[in-house]
Amino acid sequence: MTSSLWLGTYTADSGGHGRGIARVALGAGESGEDGTITSIHTAAAADSPSFVATHPSLSVVYAVEEFARRFRAFRVSETGDLEPLGDAHPAGEAVCHVAVAPHGRYAVATCWGDGRVLTYELDESGAIVGRAEARASVDPYRDIAEEPRQSRAHSAMFLPDGRVLTTDLGHDTVRVWRAEGASLVPVTETVLPFGSGPRHMALHPSGHVYVVTEYSIEVVVLDPQTLAVTSVVPAITPHERDGNAAAHISFDGDRHVHVTVRGANVVGVLEVTDAGAHVHPIASVDCGGNWPRHHLQLGDRLYVANQLSEDIAVFRLRDGMPTFDATVPTGSPTCLVPVA
Repeated sequence: MTSSLWLGTYTADSGGHGRGIARVALGAGESGEDGTITSIHTAAAADSPSFVATHPSLSVVYAVEEFARRFRAFRVSETGDLEPLGDAHPAGEAVCHVAVAPHGRYAVATCWGDGRVLTYELDESGAIVGRAEARASVDPYRDIAEEPRQSRAHSAMFLPDGRVLTTDLGHDTVRVWRAEGASLVPVTETVLPFGSGPRHMALHPSGHVYVVTEYSIEVVVLDPQTLAVTSVVPAITPHERDGNAAAHISFDGDRHVHVTVRGANVVGVLEVTDAGAHVHPIASVDCGGNWPRHHLQLGDRLYVANQLSEDIAVFRLRDGMPTFDATVPTGSPTCLVPVA
């Protein structure tokens, strides 16, 4: 288990109370790290670094500055804090997510505001050295939508076979790409139900892809090879949509899935069956705060970033079920990532 986490935040430029990218220290018990949060301090000043990611082999951290429309790289210093690695690079409107390729040669940033999918070439030091823009999305429901719908790219994920997936929350699609150098070439797309709003993804050990939908608050299961939709189930029960918005999804080993839902302010627990092919909601647990924007499972702990109550809720996991342990205050948290 890692000894600390990186924390993304909303800062003053977006009306938040974070100060940049924070480092969250985890405590150690008599038998090793016990997962408790012992301190939180600002590791680097940044403007609303709402999502962060780490390089797979270097001590480099990447962040999107959502409202400033920038993408930045930071080097981990000898003190464990972050120092800028090169200049900030322009991104799109409301850039909200970043993922780094497993080989570390490029990163993908997705933009909620204008739907742009951007790739950033990285050199041997992890520095940003180039940018390319992928083909824009075309709404598959354009013939039935009452008015034009804005493309809203929201997240990216890499598959072991080299395919790259991005969600488009506005066009209800999971787009499939192949990489040519540091650029993305479209291969196909999987169309989800109209108005579902695919947001984040998780890759199950079986190869099935789980997609949580923000608007319909469901979990969509995609086939490992074809990426076709094989099932759609409610993320929580009771399945109430009004005022609620699903946020993030993760899996616990190979038996359970966790989904956080804002508004309802719960962690949904789903059971995995049929070797990953199906999931079923079995419980909903209070998230310990208000507006759970993101969560992270680490060993037998679940950490939930509650944006509006400005805290991180810590849960112990036993057979997939979260049990509340503690809440630690912090300014406008938006995402949690293990320190490499």
